[in-house]
Amino acid sequence: MNKYFHLISSIFSGHIKIHTGQWAEDLLVRKLVRKINTGVYVDIGAYHPFYHSNTAGLWLKGWHGINIDANKNTIKLFDRIRPNDTNIYSAILPKSEIGNRNTVPIMLPPKRDASSGISARGTCDADLGSKRGFPETTQVPVNDIESILSTNNITHIDYLNIDIEGCDTGVLHDINFRKYQPFVISVEDYANNIREIVKSEISVFMEENGYSLVSRAGPTSIFINQF
Repeated sequence: MNKYFHLISSIFSGHIKIHTGQWAEDLLVRKLVRKINTGVYVDIGAYHPFYHSNTAGLWLKGWHGINIDANKNTIKLFDRIRPNDTNIYSAILPKSEIGNRNTVPIMLPPKRDASSGISARGTCDADLGSKRGFPETTQVPVNDIESILSTNNITHIDYLNIDIEGCDTGVLHDINFRKYQPFVISVEDYANNIREIVKSEISVFMEENGYSLVSRAGPTSIFINQF
């Protein structure tokens, strides 16, 4: 019994690091926001409440926020596990690409990640979907991020995560940084090496908006607000 007590104590004291993010991004994020006890997160492309989640540890700490995903099975899981969060079934695209549409096609792989029908690789980027050889297309609701944030009365974001398979850059450009002032932002940005990452469109854009690239984990860049 003593053995289990020490194990549990070590986990909650922080001596043993447990991560839920695919590349342990959540550990890096949690370290950056460690002084914020009950913050607000916005997770675009939330995927799952725990598996590959960058917000699970924050939620367990008492944070709350908005989880958005274009898979209705994902949102059902969030509704069940995080009922006090705002969980939204929708694709997120740049406002300029949506026009008058209420739905958009999403391309899906033939095999899902789980029996629940969840897939982390579905994309609204037709070129990326074709490149990956995804045969299936289905219509899903679509919104721009500003509409979501305004409708849900979000005035400040402590942590913003964007993982939407090829549409990340355009959505990032729709964020009103001056209005929401996200403290930490993580976003997928694929490149061959660190030199390319530092000069990437996303990194340059973030620097122009007052953010510094402070870490990389797998394909994810993590930025912190310098103001």
